[in-house]
Amino acid sequence: MRATHQMRMIRAEASGTEEWACPTCGRRMLLRWPPHYSKRILEPGDESASHVGSSTDLPGEDPATCGTQGRWLRETGVDPAVGPSAPV
Repeated sequence: MRATHQMRMIRAEASGTEEWACPTCGRRMLLRWPPHYSKRILEPGDESASHVGSSTDLPGEDPATCGTQGRWLRETGVDPAVGPSAPV
């Protein structure tokens, strides 16, 4: 079974681009949501791990570092509203 790492949104730009980072392995990526979806990996980190992320407050997490938008991210690029996308 693959390890699962929890990514965190660390900043959002006015353009709509978000930067996400994994505190476990150092993976970093830039993500932009539809309709102008894009994903760019800045640092690959542990590519054998499954990365998931949330901008919701998690139990025991500091809200100042986690965000409060309530949106879950699956790094596979699948958005439930639009379906699978091509790898970026």
